Amino acid sequence: MRFVHRIGLSATPSQLRELEGLGVAARRPTGTALPGDSLSFVAFDVDEEHPNWSKLRLLFERWKVSDFLTTEFTKEEVEAARWLNLVPDWHHGYPQPDEDFGYRRATYDLTDGCDACGIGMKQKAPFQMKGEPKWGRRAILQLNWVFDEYFVTPEIWSSVFKPRGIACRPVTNTKGTELKTVVQLVVEEEVGIVPDWLTSERCTKCGRVKYRPVTRGFFPALAASPTRAIVKTSEYFGSGAAAHKRVLVSHELARALVAVKVRGASYWPVQSANGAS
Repeated sequence: MRFVHRIGLSATPSQLRELEGLGVAARRPTGTALPGDSLSFVAFDVDEEHPNWSKLRLLFERWKVSDFLTTEFTKEEVEAARWLNLVPDWHHGYPQPDEDFGYRRATYDLTDGCDACGIGMKQKAPFQMKGEPKWGRRAILQLNWVFDEYFVTPEIWSSVFKPRGIACRPVTNTKGTELKTVVQLVVEEEVGIVPDWLTSERCTKCGRVKYRPVTRGFFPALAASPTRAIVKTSEYFGSGAAAHKRVLVSHELARALVAVKVRGASYWPVQSANGAS
């Protein structure tokens, strides 16, 4: 595995020269020129195996850059895992109604929900989208703001998920008409994890706990063996007012999705109970 930092900063010319001197090719995304061009917004990836990582890390701390850490796994590490965290590669649109997060009232029972931390909402109605997703070559997606539900084409549900006992729910447009090219996967089983090394935060309003998202290394081991091919964690993840459970798939289900070349998600290995993947 490799630990990769995705860096973004508004850099001065001297900072750009310093990065170049340390062997980093910083690039400016299209359309990000700033007035006067005295500063350039640049973005780049650098992994911790870089020969100048120790110097770069100190620079990034001093410059207070935007630093998103992720882990890149080898094909062997992914294939060896019995369970995998399903990670979205495509977020498509927003749940409706999106004004003032109105989808929450429309889609969820908020009786046990906490508006301070986001924990406790339970789905009561179909999700709404503005219209049919423009799938292209993809077949699985998540909506922005909703990080513990997945949506697939009816064909993929019928061929991959339905034979494994995984149900689906309809998705509607804002007028209540059922959409024809998308369904929501129904994940009925939850399983606990072993969160020993995770960073947690306790809500000052409701007292419930959630964990910071996992960005380094394997996803934590499961506390019990699931009986379904797709499950959610019992634990919540997130920060601030947002909270979600993680969706995990079995090795067999992941292989089935790869076999039919389903695009739109990737796989993060879950640590086994004995510490291996």
